[in-house]
Amino acid sequence: MVVGFAMVKVNNGHEEEARLTLENTKGVKDVYRILGEYQFFVMLQAENNIYLHSLIDVIKNIFNVTQIGHVLVSSKDVPNQPASINTSSFDETRSLFQY
Repeated sequence: MVVGFAMVKVNNGHEEEARLTLENTKGVKDVYRILGEYQFFVMLQAENNIYLHSLIDVIKNIFNVTQIGHVLVSSKDVPNQPASINTSSFDETRSLFQY
């Protein structure tokens, strides 16, 4: 099992519909509203890194999502060896934490 965390930016005025869509997306475990550049902090859970990448692609394609910033990906089976996701944001920036 792999757990990932991401920050999600959406179009202004569409936060509520984006939140509902995120909450109803398979693999999204928690959605938190945050202040700042991004509107949501999202906890993701997938079977492995491949499914996690697929889930991030699903989130990127949600209507009104404009950017996704990856924070951390960690395997529950190997707690001391997290792995980052580097190229899934729209602007191709690197994740905030790299291991």
